Amino acid sequence: MNTKNADGRQRFNIADAVIIVVILMVIAGIALRMYHIFSAEEDMQSVTVEFEISNITSEHIDLERGEALYLVSDDTKAGYILDFTVSDMTEYAYNENGEPVKAVVPGKSTVKGTMILDGKITENGFYLDGRILLTESQEISLYTAKRESVFKIIKIYE
Repeated sequence: MNTKNADGRQRFNIADAVIIVVILMVIAGIALRMYHIFSAEEDMQSVTVEFEISNITSEHIDLERGEALYLVSDDTKAGYILDFTVSDMTEYAYNENGEPVKAVVPGKSTVKGTMILDGKITENGFYLDGRILLTESQEISLYTAKRESVFKIIKIYE
Protein backbone atom coordinates (compact mmCIF):
# COMPACT_ATOMS: atom_id res chain seq x y z
CA MET A 1 0.00 0.00 0.00
CA ASN A 2 2.81 2.39 0.74
CA THR A 3 4.59 3.65 -2.31
CA LYS A 4 7.96 5.23 -2.57
CA ASN A 5 8.40 8.72 -3.84
CA ALA A 6 11.47 10.10 -5.58
CA ASP A 7 13.43 10.41 -2.31
CA GLY A 8 12.94 6.72 -1.46
CA ARG A 9 10.73 7.47 1.54
CA GLN A 10 7.37 5.72 1.93
CA ARG A 11 4.27 7.85 1.84
CA PHE A 12 0.78 7.39 3.25
CA ASN A 13 -1.98 7.21 0.63
CA ILE A 14 -5.81 7.04 0.53
CA ALA A 15 -5.92 3.22 0.45
CA ASP A 16 -4.03 3.10 3.74
CA ALA A 17 -6.55 5.48 5.33
CA VAL A 18 -9.52 3.42 4.09
CA ILE A 19 -8.04 0.20 5.48
CA ILE A 20 -7.42 1.81 8.89
CA VAL A 21 -10.99 3.18 9.02
CA VAL A 22 -12.46 -0.23 8.11
CA ILE A 23 -10.37 -1.96 10.78
CA LEU A 24 -11.51 0.57 13.41
CA MET A 25 -15.15 0.10 12.38
CA VAL A 26 -14.86 -3.70 12.70
CA ILE A 27 -13.32 -3.37 16.16
CA ALA A 28 -16.07 -0.94 17.24
CA GLY A 29 -18.75 -3.29 15.87
CA ILE A 30 -17.37 -6.26 17.79
CA ALA A 31 -17.16 -4.22 21.00
CA LEU A 32 -20.75 -2.98 20.59
CA ARG A 33 -22.02 -6.50 19.90
CA MET A 34 -20.30 -7.87 23.01
CA TYR A 35 -21.75 -5.03 25.10
CA HIS A 36 -25.29 -5.85 23.92
CA ILE A 37 -24.83 -9.57 24.54
CA PHE A 38 -23.69 -9.08 28.13
CA SER A 39 -26.20 -6.34 28.94
CA ALA A 40 -29.09 -8.34 27.42
CA GLU A 41 -28.62 -11.13 29.96
CA GLU A 42 -28.84 -8.67 32.84
CA ASP A 43 -32.03 -6.97 31.63
CA MET A 44 -34.12 -10.12 31.07
CA GLN A 45 -37.37 -10.31 33.00
CA SER A 46 -40.00 -12.98 33.43
CA VAL A 47 -43.62 -12.16 32.60
CA THR A 48 -46.82 -14.15 32.93
CA VAL A 49 -48.65 -14.70 29.65
CA GLU A 50 -52.14 -16.16 29.14
CA PHE A 51 -52.34 -18.41 26.09
CA GLU A 52 -54.75 -20.55 24.11
CA ILE A 53 -54.14 -23.51 21.83
CA SER A 54 -57.22 -24.38 19.81
CA ASN A 55 -58.15 -27.17 17.42
CA ILE A 56 -55.81 -29.65 19.10
CA THR A 57 -56.53 -33.38 18.91
CA SER A 58 -57.82 -34.46 22.32
CA GLU A 59 -55.62 -37.53 22.69
CA HIS A 60 -52.41 -35.69 21.64
CA ILE A 61 -52.29 -32.76 24.05
CA ASP A 62 -49.08 -33.95 25.80
CA LEU A 63 -48.44 -30.81 27.85
CA GLU A 64 -47.23 -30.77 31.44
CA ARG A 65 -47.02 -28.08 34.08
CA GLY A 66 -43.47 -26.77 34.46
CA GLU A 67 -42.47 -28.07 31.03
CA ALA A 68 -39.90 -25.94 29.16
CA LEU A 69 -40.95 -24.08 26.01
CA TYR A 70 -38.63 -23.41 23.07
CA LEU A 71 -38.95 -21.19 20.00
CA VAL A 72 -39.47 -23.18 16.81
CA SER A 73 -37.60 -20.58 14.77
CA ASP A 74 -34.20 -20.89 16.48
CA ASP A 75 -34.49 -23.41 19.37
CA THR A 76 -33.85 -20.86 22.14
CA LYS A 77 -35.57 -21.42 25.47
CA ALA A 78 -38.58 -19.11 25.78
CA GLY A 79 -39.91 -20.05 29.23
CA TYR A 80 -42.16 -22.72 30.74
CA ILE A 81 -45.80 -23.67 31.19
CA LEU A 82 -47.18 -22.54 34.53
CA ASP A 83 -50.71 -23.97 34.44
CA PHE A 84 -53.40 -24.94 31.93
CA THR A 85 -56.90 -26.37 31.56
CA VAL A 86 -58.32 -28.49 28.75
CA SER A 87 -61.87 -28.14 27.49
CA ASP A 88 -63.87 -29.37 24.52
CA MET A 89 -63.47 -27.24 21.42
CA THR A 90 -66.64 -25.40 20.52
CA GLU A 91 -67.71 -23.63 17.37
CA TYR A 92 -70.80 -21.77 16.36
CA ALA A 93 -72.99 -23.29 13.68
CA TYR A 94 -76.39 -22.37 12.32
CA ASN A 95 -79.44 -24.51 12.99
CA GLU A 96 -82.30 -25.13 10.55
CA ASN A 97 -83.89 -21.80 11.55
CA GLY A 98 -80.70 -19.85 10.76
CA GLU A 99 -79.92 -19.15 14.41
CA PRO A 100 -76.33 -19.50 15.70
CA VAL A 101 -75.87 -22.50 18.02
CA LYS A 102 -72.81 -23.42 20.06
CA ALA A 103 -71.61 -26.91 19.07
CA VAL A 104 -68.88 -29.17 20.45
CA VAL A 105 -66.31 -30.40 17.89
CA PRO A 106 -65.79 -34.14 18.49
CA GLY A 107 -62.21 -35.23 19.14
CA LYS A 108 -60.87 -31.66 19.36
CA SER A 109 -59.93 -29.65 22.44
CA THR A 110 -58.93 -26.15 23.46
CA VAL A 111 -56.11 -25.59 25.94
CA LYS A 112 -56.11 -22.36 27.95
CA GLY A 113 -53.46 -21.52 30.48
CA THR A 114 -50.55 -19.40 31.62
CA MET A 115 -46.87 -19.56 30.85
CA ILE A 116 -43.83 -17.70 32.10
CA LEU A 117 -41.74 -16.18 29.30
CA ASP A 118 -38.31 -14.53 29.54
CA GLY A 119 -37.60 -11.29 27.74
CA LYS A 120 -37.37 -7.52 27.98
CA ILE A 121 -40.10 -5.04 28.77
CA THR A 122 -39.68 -1.71 26.98
CA GLU A 123 -41.92 1.26 26.26
CA ASN A 124 -42.89 -0.51 23.01
CA GLY A 125 -43.99 -3.74 24.69
CA PHE A 126 -42.62 -7.16 25.64
CA TYR A 127 -39.77 -8.62 23.58
CA LEU A 128 -39.45 -12.38 23.89
CA ASP A 129 -35.77 -13.24 24.37
CA GLY A 130 -35.10 -9.53 23.90
CA ARG A 131 -35.69 -9.86 20.13
CA ILE A 132 -39.28 -10.81 19.20
CA LEU A 133 -42.07 -8.34 19.95
CA LEU A 134 -45.09 -10.15 21.42
CA THR A 135 -48.53 -8.58 21.44
CA GLU A 136 -51.95 -9.76 22.51
CA SER A 137 -53.80 -11.83 19.85
CA GLN A 138 -50.49 -12.75 18.24
CA GLU A 139 -49.68 -16.40 17.50
CA ILE A 140 -46.24 -17.86 18.13
CA SER A 141 -44.88 -21.34 17.42
CA LEU A 142 -43.35 -23.02 20.46
CA TYR A 143 -42.42 -26.60 21.21
CA THR A 144 -41.88 -28.80 24.23
CA ALA A 145 -40.06 -32.10 24.54
CA LYS A 146 -43.13 -33.91 23.17
CA ARG A 147 -44.93 -31.61 20.70
CA GLU A 148 -45.00 -28.40 18.72
CA SER A 149 -47.98 -26.04 18.97
CA VAL A 150 -49.14 -22.61 17.92
CA PHE A 151 -49.83 -20.55 21.05
CA LYS A 152 -52.21 -17.60 20.76
CA ILE A 153 -51.29 -14.83 23.19
CA ILE A 154 -54.40 -13.71 25.11
CA LYS A 155 -52.93 -11.36 27.74
CA ILE A 156 -49.45 -10.27 28.87
CA TYR A 157 -48.99 -9.35 32.54
CA GLU A 158 -45.97 -7.23 33.42
